[in-house]
Amino acid sequence: MPLASCPRCNKIFEKVHSSVCPKCQAAEDADYDKIRAVLDRSPNLNAEQVAEEADVTVASVMRMLDEGLIANVGLSEKVKCGICGAPAISLSKKLCQACLEKLNTKVAAEQSKLKLKEKKQTQLGEYLHARKGLEEKRRT
Repeated sequence: MPLASCPRCNKIFEKVHSSVCPKCQAAEDADYDKIRAVLDRSPNLNAEQVAEEADVTVASVMRMLDEGLIANVGLSEKVKCGICGAPAISLSKKLCQACLEKLNTKVAAEQSKLKLKEKKQTQLGEYLHARKGLEEKRRT
């Protein structure tokens, strides 16, 4: 599992689902509830205004926005996929789901090509080494 630095306490943890460590999860959930309550009352506030009214940090609001836990109504309508122009998944991703899946497929294919190329080079190196050893034995 990938390691990450908790944005709340800066400790290193194994990132499973949440962007915060297990010790900070309860505080993150409480912040989410506060932010959600503010957005339910006033959906057209910007991040700074939401943070101020909810008594949380702007970083907390932005993190939840990036993770898709909350949405900015004004921004979500304007953010388009950088490839095809369809509505994007989020402000930070700037890709639609279809293009993201295509990109993931391309990356996986290229990674497998690289691994195959490395394997072939290793096998070729082993073959050449064995052949050189055989030729030396024949000479003696």
